[in-house]
Amino acid sequence: MVAITNTTSLTFLKDELDTTLGQAEAALEAFSEDQARVKDLTVCGEAFHQVRGICQMLELSAAALMAEEMELVAEDIPRSTRKTEQTAALSSAIVLLGRYLEYVQLKNQTLPELLIGGINELRRASGKPLINESHFFRVDVSRERTPPAMPNKSGRADVARLCRRLRHMYQVGLLGVLRGDSKVSLKLVGRALARIDRLCGTAPVNRLWWVARGAVEAMISDDMTLSAARKSLLSQYDRQIKRLVYEGERALDADVPLLLIKESVYVVSLCSHSDGLVGEIKRAFNVEQTLTDAVLQEEMALMSGASGSVIRSVAVALKEELRDIQSTLDLAAQGIADTNYDELSDTLLRLSGSLVMVGQAAEAELMRGRAAEVRRWRPESIDMEGEAFQSLVDDLLTVENAVATLERKYAPADDINREVRNSRISLYQLDEARMSVVAECRAGVSLTKRSLSAYIDNGGDRMHLANVPAVLGGVAGGLTFLELLRGKAIVDGCREYIDGSLLREGAQVPGREQMETLADAITSIDYYLESIEEQKPIGDAVLDVADESLAALGVTVRRPVAESA
Repeated sequence: MVAITNTTSLTFLKDELDTTLGQAEAALEAFSEDQARVKDLTVCGEAFHQVRGICQMLELSAAALMAEEMELVAEDIPRSTRKTEQTAALSSAIVLLGRYLEYVQLKNQTLPELLIGGINELRRASGKPLINESHFFRVDVSRERTPPAMPNKSGRADVARLCRRLRHMYQVGLLGVLRGDSKVSLKLVGRALARIDRLCGTAPVNRLWWVARGAVEAMISDDMTLSAARKSLLSQYDRQIKRLVYEGERALDADVPLLLIKESVYVVSLCSHSDGLVGEIKRAFNVEQTLTDAVLQEEMALMSGASGSVIRSVAVALKEELRDIQSTLDLAAQGIADTNYDELSDTLLRLSGSLVMVGQAAEAELMRGRAAEVRRWRPESIDMEGEAFQSLVDDLLTVENAVATLERKYAPADDINREVRNSRISLYQLDEARMSVVAECRAGVSLTKRSLSAYIDNGGDRMHLANVPAVLGGVAGGLTFLELLRGKAIVDGCREYIDGSLLREGAQVPGREQMETLADAITSIDYYLESIEEQKPIGDAVLDVADESLAALGVTVRRPVAESA
């Protein structure tokens, strides 16, 4: 963040800026009502030119650039075929620029990144290329990689062939990111970039993959917002991987795209920590920590506000209220506490009203009826084992399942939270049981990865793999319980390879590339389970990556005849 040194000057000129922007807004509104009044656009252009000059004098580079773009749009509208889009963008830009100047005055910092979105809206409306997120970021992109890359043990001629499968891995992760399944998908993207970086070794292009890995690691560690600009950056990495696949050795020696380097280092600069790879890049490029992504998003929220899913928020609140009611009834059934049934009736009525808000009319009517009945209950006369009490418990379970179903409509579908036909079984309890199995499966996969690392570090000592087949057998059993039959088939394939190629008496210790490929398959299963655990399923495409990895090892995965729906 850059502190503005001439806040006093801005305060002195703020009224003039506001007046000038107000005149431009009035003129633009007049033109919108009657597009024959082209002279009003001239008034707009002159106003924006004046604002631009003042902002340049105040050294507000982002505001000056935005005012320049506004002036160009105003001049272009009379002969443009995009009049509607440009007029709307210009109207929004006037409001945004006014709020930005107020922000600078109040906060005493410029933070030019706040205007990049508005500038790009103006450029998009005019059909111009967009500016990058790092437009106002200054860094020497000629810096060398520190520490240097390790040599590639595979031949340069093999890079194109090996990158083909890694590109598929990358694209599966990228597709998940574009769909909004960010964290697990980003891990898949990061793994693909790390493998590509090692393959490129000391070739000139390695600097790109170094900073690309750092950018992705920064996004993951700080749970950064994946804006359109950052998704575009990830897509540009994919185009560079494509060059490796189709151009092979020639791409290894190609010039590094400096704009991609700059954009990547900018993302790294927003990371809140300086450990590991992120720290290496910050030190190599002499990046000082002045702003984090979390702070940037907070400041953007001040400028533009935020939104959320009202329906899902209400569903979450309903779930908590239901748990409170069920807890009250549990205590009453055990005789632990005196229950005020009038208060319980009022709570059921409130619950009914909330259900109406989210369109659950039948359940709302059911709770209204129960509320009237509960109001007539008295502690000394109610039978905890009787039909009336048990019917209330059953009806609350019906409402709970309706709320759970509603909540799922506003969350990504996954492979294990399936509909249950028995309405007297709690969906929430079933989900918790399934998630426990998922967690156990992930623990088995993690143990397998640690065992493989120990096997490699100790020169192929098979003792470290002795328990792995049994562990993977347990994982396969868990996946069978969850009806994730394709995942089970892949785990069986990994176990088959370990049994036949690593544990077989007299077997040669596989090379690094083979072990990395096995790790790709196991890690794909881990990412698949993690995405389910986080309720942001990445889909079967990640299992395709595991299939390809095992195929590269000579293992044919026996697909289930019928996948679970």
